[in-house]
Amino acid sequence: MYNFSCKLLHLLKVMSVSCKSICYILILNLYLLFPLQSSSQVKSGNESLAIEYFNERNFEKALPLFTELINKSPDNAMYNYYYGVTLLKNNHYETATKEALLNAVVDKTPSNGNFYLGNYFHALGNWSEALDFYKRYKGSKQERRELQYDKYLDLCMKRINPFNVDKGDKKTIFVDTIKVPAPQPDEKIFPIPDSLKTEWFNFQINSRLTYHSITDFRSEAARILFAKAWIATGKNDSIVRNTDILRKAHEETNNVTTRLGLVQRIVEAEQVSYQLLREREKHFEQARVKESGYWEKAGADSMMAFIAEITERESARAERILNEKKKTEIPPLVAPVVIPLDSFTANFGPDQPIQPVVLPVEKAPAKDNIVFKVQIGSFLRDKLTPSFKSTYARLSKFRKIDKYTDAKKYVIYTIGNFTDYKDASLLKNQLIMEGVKGAFLAAYKNGERVPISSVVKELPKK
Repeated sequence: MYNFSCKLLHLLKVMSVSCKSICYILILNLYLLFPLQSSSQVKSGNESLAIEYFNERNFEKALPLFTELINKSPDNAMYNYYYGVTLLKNNHYETATKEALLNAVVDKTPSNGNFYLGNYFHALGNWSEALDFYKRYKGSKQERRELQYDKYLDLCMKRINPFNVDKGDKKTIFVDTIKVPAPQPDEKIFPIPDSLKTEWFNFQINSRLTYHSITDFRSEAARILFAKAWIATGKNDSIVRNTDILRKAHEETNNVTTRLGLVQRIVEAEQVSYQLLREREKHFEQARVKESGYWEKAGADSMMAFIAEITERESARAERILNEKKKTEIPPLVAPVVIPLDSFTANFGPDQPIQPVVLPVEKAPAKDNIVFKVQIGSFLRDKLTPSFKSTYARLSKFRKIDKYTDAKKYVIYTIGNFTDYKDASLLKNQLIMEGVKGAFLAAYKNGERVPISSVVKELPKK
């Protein structure tokens, strides 16, 4: 009995020590885990609080929290989305805003990222880019109503800016917000590009006068402005070609870092392109104003005499082109057949004059008249889309655009009138580079529209 009691007492002591050890280990583990848990809760709390502020549209309080989060996790797509939208809502239209939203869009965050990019470019007056991102947005009807999508799209199409842009430090703001003063024409000697010296174009000065050559300009300032616009066009064409290469590379790579770099380069190239196009339009308009001012001073009689001169020159040019066309298209005539005089002497008296008899020449059959045009638009009952109206207004300033209505009541818009397929293809490619993405070749035989494949086969090989 004594031995049993001793053993029981010893067992209780051991159990007491074990319980203390277990409690100590448990408390130590909890203590070690608690700071980690606390830190996680703080981080999660900052993110939750930031998102809570965002959802409550308290963007001013949300901004510093998302700034801290994005600095810790710059590659987090959702942080980029929240950060970009929060900057936008605080009227910060900076490069950081654009980059954050682009990073979010590339990683396919909420689809309304495209809508906010539309807001961004809209606020900066970059209308074409804004419309592009607005149209990429594919939200539900309810979300569109909440975002007032139709309102912003309509304002953008009308070129009305409802945003209050905080320009801040010009060095950190997106370049399009900096208003550059309109360039003044330099009336000193300005080198005219050789390609422009021989170029034929349609540049309307007023309702009665259209120029076709750089030598038509009477005002030196207008000639220089037109040349500058022409140079800007060439530079823009080069940028567009390079941008297309970047877009193709963007489509072919799956690396996120590479794609982000390409997106940035594409956007920067498009900024330069739009700036060049704006400069070009300004130069064209200034050239038109300068030249119109010249003719207002010269008087109506002088302008009419000049119009007659241009008309005569264009008639001579058209005749020359027609003659060149005939030389290349009309086959040589069959040589006339002359009957020898000896075969007719028996039929005539000696006093009658004998003339050689010339048989009628067999005329070569008339060849089909094949013409190629570049079609840029087709609209039922001439109901134009806003984008085409913008394209038409831009192109018609220095290109002649023809239109006709087909049997199905569609109004077809075309540019050019070529007998050479290669020349027409070059114009089509040029128009595509100028932004007319849907441009394609159309063929006409004897005035009737025909499949282009049917006439290309018939063309003579050169």
